[in-house]
Amino acid sequence: VLPQGKFNNTSTEYIREYLFKEARILAVVGLNSNTFKLPAPARGTGTKTSILFLQKWAKNEGPLEDYPIFMATSQNTGKNNSGEYIYKKDGHGNYIENVDGQKIVDHDLDEIAEGFVEFAKEQRFSFWR
Repeated sequence: VLPQGKFNNTSTEYIREYLFKEARILAVVGLNSNTFKLPAPARGTGTKTSILFLQKWAKNEGPLEDYPIFMATSQNTGKNNSGEYIYKKDGHGNYIENVDGQKIVDHDLDEIAEGFVEFAKEQRFSFWR
């Protein structure tokens, strides 16, 4: 997990060069700025971050010039601007609970994970057979 500025700033180009040289970038998932916020009195951070999924190049491989990378952006991380969780509700406004009776957080990360699984299968990643 890195602050998005590390991916975009010209002063951190050396980080990107190092990553491309040492590992295949499998996926980049941008997270909403509320992801790491915590409710008061705790603070957390409102920094926009991205999750970077890497696989170190094998000894007989090297950096490829061009290859597909899974990209996604979470629009709904299940927290409001105060860092409090947002829970799923049914059509009547009642909270939806899991089999253990716990409220289900309303986020889109499951859909992003499912998209990555499909991508991994299509790309025939060695860890996903």
